[in-house]
Amino acid sequence: MKMTSLDLRKQTFKKVMRGYDKDEVQAFLEMIADEFERLNRDNLKLQEQDAQLHMEVDRFRSMEETLHEMLKTAQLAAEDVRENARKEGRLMVKEAELLANRAIEKARSQVHTIRAEVVELRNQRDLFVARFQALTQAQTDFLAQLEFTDTNVVQEAVEDEDPESHGNGRAAEETETAA
Repeated sequence: MKMTSLDLRKQTFKKVMRGYDKDEVQAFLEMIADEFERLNRDNLKLQEQDAQLHMEVDRFRSMEETLHEMLKTAQLAAEDVRENARKEGRLMVKEAELLANRAIEKARSQVHTIRAEVVELRNQRDLFVARFQALTQAQTDFLAQLEFTDTNVVQEAVEDEDPESHGNGRAAEETETAA
């Protein structure tokens, strides 16, 4: 049976002879009723605190679940980011290799073109040197021929003028040649 402080205050006892002192019993019942009220108030406070604590525990559990979900989502997102970064890195490496290969091929092509130009320039140089040597030789031959022709023309002219001084003409020619 559930009792309240009011029940304690209204409690009555039978009167018997030589029973307890009525005032003392009443004072004790008042003290018990006051203590009972205090305990009921404390109990209500504790029940309220218990309810609040249960609500807080539920809230913390909910927060914990939310945090676990967020952590799981963050871990999945981080893994996605890492995987995307790996893929992007591999793609960048492939692009860099492709660009490097293109640059190498372009450089090889340029080297091939330059070598062909160098060969062509050497051929042109050799042809120029050969032509220049031929021209120089032709000019040297022409000058030698011209000198020989001039000497013969002078000698013939001298011989034509003076057939008797044929011997003197030769001495004059030797003098001219020595000079």
